[in-house]
Amino acid sequence: MTRPSTYTQTRYLEAKRTVDDRALHRPTLDSLRRALTGDSGPIRIVEAGCGTGSMLRRLLAWDVLPDTVVYHGFDLDPAVVDSATTELLTWGEAAGYTVDRVTATEEFETTAGEVGGATIALSANDGTTVRATFAVGDAVERGRQLDATYDLLVGCAVFDLLDLEDALEPLASLVPGGLVYAPITFDGETFFRSVATDGDAPVVRRERERAVIAAYHETMDAPTRPGGSRAGRELLEAVPAAGCRVRAAGAAGWLVTPPYPGDEAYFLHHLIDGIESAVVDAQRTTGGTTQLAREAVQTWADRRHRAVSAETLVYGAHNLDVLAAVPDS
Repeated sequence: MTRPSTYTQTRYLEAKRTVDDRALHRPTLDSLRRALTGDSGPIRIVEAGCGTGSMLRRLLAWDVLPDTVVYHGFDLDPAVVDSATTELLTWGEAAGYTVDRVTATEEFETTAGEVGGATIALSANDGTTVRATFAVGDAVERGRQLDATYDLLVGCAVFDLLDLEDALEPLASLVPGGLVYAPITFDGETFFRSVATDGDAPVVRRERERAVIAAYHETMDAPTRPGGSRAGRELLEAVPAAGCRVRAAGAAGWLVTPPYPGDEAYFLHHLIDGIESAVVDAQRTTGGTTQLAREAVQTWADRRHRAVSAETLVYGAHNLDVLAAVPDS
């Protein structure tokens, strides 16, 4: 079997975690760490599109955060929010924390105005304490409706899904005098290559692949879809336009090569399936400007799935990490 029989967003997000680990621009991450060093009070973090909570776990494991953390993560997918809770519980126990699952505070349940939610409390012998709440909801709408209460806004692989003119200001309003950390923001480049050396490797015509990728990027730029295929560079312009200042930025390229570590083969299968579905759907509903027969797209996807199964596929994408400072007012 060259394709998984089912796809789930939770498995994709967890499979992506090791890809992100390698990709993150370390000087930008170091700039974030330095900005948070010496903070005597608890740091209050809000994450838009928190997914399975992998960024919170990463920042804790990599000693980026101060000793006292209050975290609120929002995602639109209830299954993903449930997974974030489970993953943090499992990770916290394995990392040596004392872990408790507690009822979300009445204050959070009232002010968040969101559905569902669970709070995990982590504590360690060195005095580290983390109170993390995951809820189903839209952080952009939270920014529009509520007074700001946070020091750091995180949005990993999220800003390329947002209308920056519409979303950046309400999100920044959540962190007056604070920081916005926007890693893994897609910026316009996707490629696949084969490292097969034998004649049995599936042949993919370069012109067809270029057409598929162009059509895929075109779906990101559709007028009915927020975000875009060059969101990384657009974010660099949108930050000062929103009255904020870029403190650090850098390239954060995804690169997956065989042999695939962890669950990264599934990550590739899921990605290829997503590209195929996006292009086929766009061709069916709008016609697109890049005309491709459905069969041609399916043939491309099938051969790339086969290359993943044979561990002969290399995949790369260009992303940008951005750290921005928000003014007090």
